Amino acid sequence: MKAFKKINTNEHISVLYVEDQIDIQEELSDILSMFVDEVHIASNGKEGLEVFQKINPDLIITDIQMPVMTGLEMISEIRKKNKTIPIIVTSAFNKTDYLLKAIDLGVEHYLLKPIMVNKLENCLNKIKTYLFQQRELEAYQHYLEDRVEEEVVLREAKEALLIEQNKSYEIGQMVSVIAHQWKQPLHYLNLLIEDLGMEYDYQPLTPEYIKDFIQKGTNRIQFLANTMDNFLSFYKTNKNKTNFFISHVVKEVALFLEMSYKSQGIHIDIIIKDDYALYGIENEFQQVVLNLINNAKEAFDGQKRIDAKITIVISIDEKKGKLTIKDNAGGIKYENISKIFQLEFTTKEGGNGIGLYLVKKIVEERFKGSIIVSNQEEGAQFELEFNINEGNKNV
Repeated sequence: MKAFKKINTNEHISVLYVEDQIDIQEELSDILSMFVDEVHIASNGKEGLEVFQKINPDLIITDIQMPVMTGLEMISEIRKKNKTIPIIVTSAFNKTDYLLKAIDLGVEHYLLKPIMVNKLENCLNKIKTYLFQQRELEAYQHYLEDRVEEEVVLREAKEALLIEQNKSYEIGQMVSVIAHQWKQPLHYLNLLIEDLGMEYDYQPLTPEYIKDFIQKGTNRIQFLANTMDNFLSFYKTNKNKTNFFISHVVKEVALFLEMSYKSQGIHIDIIIKDDYALYGIENEFQQVVLNLINNAKEAFDGQKRIDAKITIVISIDEKKGKLTIKDNAGGIKYENISKIFQLEFTTKEGGNGIGLYLVKKIVEERFKGSIIVSNQEEGAQFELEFNINEGNKNV
């Protein structure tokens, strides 16, 4: 095997030339080296197949009739591994069956011997143009892939920042909830302590009084501790995916918010028709439920209603798990309903417009579900839908 190399070219093209007649082989190799950058020689189909597997050329030029393995047999084997490499067939025989077989194998050109240099050059130019275009296309595809990868990294970084911003906003809201839930027990503890002082001043302390005092004080302190534990569980970083039931998350969030909402005259009603489980990060789904309930609560701001209610329904319909959260606060303005999931869109004073954007993103991307918002008779309704299987039901 010989190799002829052309140096200092901007576009590199390598050719595998398979020819059993040495005189033709040497002559055409010299000619080819004028038009391409690298020429590899083989003397029969078997040797050509070995060279092809070793060097992976850009183009193949081969005779048909050769000992050991014919050119068409070699092409047939090459096509099993490479469907697109350009191939030029040369032959001294103008046989129809050869031509048809060559066409069937995806051969680009069929040149009769003796080969005219201008025809060979014309074929090579067409193939080189095709190869250069393919390389430009591949380079552009790689460029686009790199850009997409960069954009994905930037988007993920931005989303991570948004999540942290939203958590900070939620923490501020939850701190106000905790403050409200702590006020009553702390006030009660203060009265209990004052009562202990008065009891001590005016009459002897009995064992029964002390026992009752300890029990009441312990109960209130335990309530305060539980409130803080629940708050911390909401913001504990947990990236482990598990199977969890929808009802567990909804009840946990509602229990945490219940006392604060009651003080504002808002009742949370949970209806479990059919329970089901999802697979994913439970904390992320907590954020979904918390954002949607808070969004419903904020719809009552400025209203003086005695029947304010947030209704949460968990159900299964046609093998789809559903979670519906609705309120009776009057609904969303028509001009806003199509924009409600957009990033940074908000109608609330001091709002950041991140919550509902993240809700949609978590539902669709993390849990492969869907979310639809609509106005019903009394107020707004958010309907979430998820794919579930028989093993994830808990009827």
